[in-house]
Amino acid sequence: MKNPTIISIGGGKGGVGKSTVAANIGAVLHSKGFTIGFIDADLGGANLHLCLGVKRPRTGLQDYLSGSTKNLADVAVKTPFQSSWLISGASDILELANPNFGQKQKIINNLKKLDADYILVDLGAGTDNHVTDFYAAFPYGIVVMDSLPTSVENAYGFLKNGTVRGMMRLFPGNTELQSRIRTFSDPENNRSVATIDELLVSLDKNYKNETDILREWLYGRKIMLVINMVKTGDDIKVGNRFSDIVKKYLSLQLHYVGYVVYSPEIRTSIKQMRPAVLGKDEKIKECFGAITQNVVSLSRGKA
Repeated sequence: MKNPTIISIGGGKGGVGKSTVAANIGAVLHSKGFTIGFIDADLGGANLHLCLGVKRPRTGLQDYLSGSTKNLADVAVKTPFQSSWLISGASDILELANPNFGQKQKIINNLKKLDADYILVDLGAGTDNHVTDFYAAFPYGIVVMDSLPTSVENAYGFLKNGTVRGMMRLFPGNTELQSRIRTFSDPENNRSVATIDELLVSLDKNYKNETDILREWLYGRKIMLVINMVKTGDDIKVGNRFSDIVKKYLSLQLHYVGYVVYSPEIRTSIKQMRPAVLGKDEKIKECFGAITQNVVSLSRGKA
C-alpha cells in the first residue's frame, strides 16, 4: 500500500476551472509515470468524471456514505489513464450535498489508505464548511482563480475560512479556544485582530502550547496558486498581489506554480470529455506541464 500525496484543489468561485485543472494536472502526472487517484468532493454537483472521459460512474461516494459499500476503494471506477481511478460524488442526490462532519471525516481518514502516488481532491464551489473541511484536512492544496475581482474575493474567502476551520479542528472539545479562533472569520467581530499573526499573539497569552501548535500547522501547509484563463500579463500580476495579501492577513505563503492561458481548446476538450493536454494546443500543454513540474517539486522535493 502506498502513502499517497493528497492535494485538494479549490478556489471558492464556481466556474473558475477547478475540475479542468484537476483533470489536466492528473493527466500530466500520469504521463510522468505516477498513478493517480481522482476524488470529486463536489458532493452536490459532481462533474470531474466528464473532464476525465468517464460518462457516468456506476458507483460513488453516495454508496460509501450510505453504508452499502464498506470500503472506499470499492467505489472507485477506472479512468482512461492506466492504473488510475476516480471516486465520484453525485450531482443528483440532494442529501449528499450536505454531509455532516462525521461523514466528511470518514472520507478524509480513508483517503489516506488508498493506493496511488497522488490523489487529487476536486472541491466544490463556495467557502462554507462542506468545502473547507476537505481543504483543511491536507497540507497540500491548489487554489485556482482568474483575474476577475469576484474570483479574487472568493479565493480569499476560501483560504480564510479554510484556515480558520483547520485551526479550530486542531482542538476538538476546546470550545473556548475554538470560539476565539472563530471570531477571526466572523464579520460581526470588532476587528480587534485583523491578521492571523495578531490573532496568534493574542492567543499566546493564555494558550502558549496551543499557539505553538497553530504556528506549526500554518508553517506546514504548502498551498499553491494557479491563475486560470490568462489573456495578458496583467492577469498574472493579480496573482502576485493576491499572494501578498494572503501572506499579510492569513500568514500563508502561497507558492505560485503557473498559469493557464485562455484557449478555446479548453472548452473543446470539455465537450469531447478529455483533458486539454491530450489535444493539439501546444501552449496549453506547456502551461500544464510547467504547473505539474512545480507541483511535483513542491510536494516531493524534486522534479
